[in-house]
Amino acid sequence: MQTSSTTPRPALSASIVDLLRTYGPAIGMLGVLILFGILKPVFLSPANIANVMHQSVVLIVMSFGLAVVMSMRGVDLSVAQIADGAGLIAAILVLNGQPLWLVIAAPLAFGVGIGLVNGLIAAYVGVPAVIGTLGMMFIIRSGELMMTNGAEPQILFSLPRGLTRAFFFIGQGKIFGISALILLGILAFLIMLAVMTFTPFARRAKAVGGNARAAMLAGIDIRAVFAGGFVIAGLLSAVAGVALVSRTGIAVPRGAEPYLLDAFAAVYLGTLLSRRAEITIPGVLIGGLFITFLGNGLTLLGLGAPFRYGLNGAFILLAMAIGALKRSH
Repeated sequence: MQTSSTTPRPALSASIVDLLRTYGPAIGMLGVLILFGILKPVFLSPANIANVMHQSVVLIVMSFGLAVVMSMRGVDLSVAQIADGAGLIAAILVLNGQPLWLVIAAPLAFGVGIGLVNGLIAAYVGVPAVIGTLGMMFIIRSGELMMTNGAEPQILFSLPRGLTRAFFFIGQGKIFGISALILLGILAFLIMLAVMTFTPFARRAKAVGGNARAAMLAGIDIRAVFAGGFVIAGLLSAVAGVALVSRTGIAVPRGAEPYLLDAFAAVYLGTLLSRRAEITIPGVLIGGLFITFLGNGLTLLGLGAPFRYGLNGAFILLAMAIGALKRSH
């Protein structure tokens, strides 16, 4: 008598598909970095890795703020421009010999103020966030041109070291052999991880992002929460702008604009690492690191911005497609 044995091939196939859906993007990202290392061994050298991590902080901090807004189904197109404006304010204050506390406090206040205006316009006036923040982007850009007499660079690295030492320490200094900028990025990550995980704001923001109407019926002030996301984004963008100028020693109008697409790519790539395609702070961190390593690898291979922007756009589309598949299962 022949016994029929059934092999769980459908179940096995479903498990493999689920495994690839969950871990495939992470494996793919790792594979890209390994490929760069094979083609250019210097890519994986400790010195290059440390340099890329140092450069990635500006993008990651900016992306954290954008992620907060996007987690509530909003968008902020002004984050890079806020960083631009904050960096210019810091540079002008340094050039005028102002104390370090003012050099830092004024740009941060600028970021909070712009974020508050964005939040009020989007949450209380009812202007779609994409339109309101786009308008704010152009307003800030106009202000930058007026501040700099038509896009005149604000050069700090040529100043006497005594005037810039304290400010440059943020982006160029080291603490016990570790880049101060990397430590700033770690601090920003830990703070944002706590804010978006353990605080009442985190729970309310998740409720607003999940179902705004249900959140309102549950007694959550959805307008205040939504506006608060823009304030956080403005503050973090200002921190990123100050860090960028401190690292480079120069502030140029529109100098931070290339970070906008990279920030969106970092946020969307981060969703690939979540089983439910959610925006998370650890995911944004990994997405920002990958985008920076990707740009570094392409540069080492002699490939310029067109390839990087093309890949960023492809990754955004890939993230959205995979996210849709995850949510449908």
